[in-house]
Amino acid sequence: MRWKLLIPIIVALFILASCVQPSVGPPLVGEESRQVITMEVIDQIIYWECQSFWTEEKFAELSKNNLVARFEGKYKVDARGFEVSLNEAGHSTIVKCQVYGCVSKGADRYTADFLWFLNPLGLDFIEDDFEKSKHGLSWEGSVNGVSMIIKIECPPQDSVYEAWQHPVGHCHGHVWWPIS
Repeated sequence: MRWKLLIPIIVALFILASCVQPSVGPPLVGEESRQVITMEVIDQIIYWECQSFWTEEKFAELSKNNLVARFEGKYKVDARGFEVSLNEAGHSTIVKCQVYGCVSKGADRYTADFLWFLNPLGLDFIEDDFEKSKHGLSWEGSVNGVSMIIKIECPPQDSVYEAWQHPVGHCHGHVWWPIS
């Protein structure tokens, strides 16, 4: 008779346990704790620089080759001239390269495509409220638990790089400016 009363209680406990939300833990192993990404567009080349900060344990596992491989695996783009530096004291790394084929030159304007960068991060210039200025776009926030600062430097203009504006402007993943 006691088992008949105990079975509904056990079933109820299993149901409640399956409804509990998992706790949010630290970032996945292998992910940076903070990144500062700067891109500067000069003519038809994007000069990329990313400074990443790591835990002491993860930093010990890093090499120049796997940092380049991480970039190439994440961003499917023509990148060349990699320079990698590791700062053991600060547990940080800097990866630099040049990105080709993402800036086109038309009859009267340049257009830079940043979808290769934004899509893997789940970001969008408009939806994620990138800050606009006369020299580009910037953003601070968090992506997958990683604190990020992103600065995109474009040729300085007399007007701000506003959404959907001409001759200087941007859309969800592109930036444009006139040929001077």
